Amino acid sequence: LQMEKIKIKSLMSLTVPIFLELLLVNVVGNIDTIMLGKYSDKAVGAVGGISQVLNIQNVIFGFISLATSILIAQYIGARNKKKIKEVISVSVLFNIVLGILMGLIYFIFWNHILIKIKLPTELIGMGKTYFKLVGGLCVFQAITLTCGAIMKSHGNPKPMLFVNIGINLLNILGNGMFIFGWFGMPILGTTGVGISTVISRGLGCIVGLIVMMRYCKFRFRKKYLSPFPFNVIKNLLSIGIPTAGENLAWNVGQLMILSMVNALGTSYIASRTYLMLVATFVMTFSISLGQGTAIQVGQLVGAHEPEEAYKKCFKSLKLSIILAFIVTSIVVLFKRNIMGIFTTDPTILEISLKVFPLMIILEVGRVFNIVIINSLHAAGDIKFPMFMGIIFIFIVAVLFSYILGIKLGWGLVGIWIANAADEWCRAIAMLLRWKSRKWESKRFV
Repeated sequence: LQMEKIKIKSLMSLTVPIFLELLLVNVVGNIDTIMLGKYSDKAVGAVGGISQVLNIQNVIFGFISLATSILIAQYIGARNKKKIKEVISVSVLFNIVLGILMGLIYFIFWNHILIKIKLPTELIGMGKTYFKLVGGLCVFQAITLTCGAIMKSHGNPKPMLFVNIGINLLNILGNGMFIFGWFGMPILGTTGVGISTVISRGLGCIVGLIVMMRYCKFRFRKKYLSPFPFNVIKNLLSIGIPTAGENLAWNVGQLMILSMVNALGTSYIASRTYLMLVATFVMTFSISLGQGTAIQVGQLVGAHEPEEAYKKCFKSLKLSIILAFIVTSIVVLFKRNIMGIFTTDPTILEISLKVFPLMIILEVGRVFNIVIINSLHAAGDIKFPMFMGIIFIFIVAVLFSYILGIKLGWGLVGIWIANAADEWCRAIAMLLRWKSRKWESKRFV
């Protein structure tokens, strides 16, 4: 794999397949919500609350995947093939072990976890089997995420896009069978959705592993793990733990906010679930641009070209701000049509429609974080974004969600304002950090 070939890949040639893949990953995560909306708004509330808990597993698997992609991108820039193979071996093994451990925690402590987030008893009853299935077998997701990160860092995200198309189609078919009784199957509601999700993810994980091994000409060999490459583990953890801390803080903050929403009642829970689903699709634009930029920045940093890396980040930032503004404005314009896809409940619609205009402010602020944080991570500057993330999520997002949303009684409008303020505060901090160029001394190779 020659550096010359990697450098000529444009941002859009990296970003478009990543965007489509992320969109499909989000669809496979949220098709359950969309299809369950036709079955029951309460079922949506159950799966919505549970999904916020399951997001924590994605953060934990994601920290090894992100660290993997950063290290591999830098080793590709430095043209060190042996180290690339070592990083792949260690990261796949590590995420499998994490997946099994997380699955056991979900499976054993499901009741305790769902009570802790104040999910109403009625919704716990509806969602418990879904939680045990999807959470208990999360190892499939761990493997798929790792394979995707490896492919992206090689500058070839397209194969995992096709894997995710397959996962989506299988999941839609399974959901139809167990929610609407297609092909004479029993109608199992949330439990059926859990069965469908697990089967599609399991098959996707096997295919993803085969695709990654073929493309990277990789086979699990004893020589990559003997003697065990502890320096790889050290680098993975030195990137991964702070980035996981940052993302985990955000997810814990969102769980705290979710428990506030749960106390407001089922209509608010369903409204937030639908709004978060819409926000996830908008965020996908920013995330894909951020990941595309990270691949370029990581490779340029590994090849000792910091000036080019500095410019790449700002080019991507400008593009992502424009895209996020356009996409969010379109979403706000068609808010009634979009909400009509999910529900006809007048109370849920009344709560949700007030929040839409605030999405523009929130998502444009989020763009700064996603693009610049990805660039800082790719350059090896890990700790600063973590500290800023942890500080602002709790002193801005959580605190002001409580003050505005609960104390002043603004509901979801107050909560969205608090989250937008959090994004903008961190955006300014990240911009100043990138301009300071302190990241230039942080590379791993």
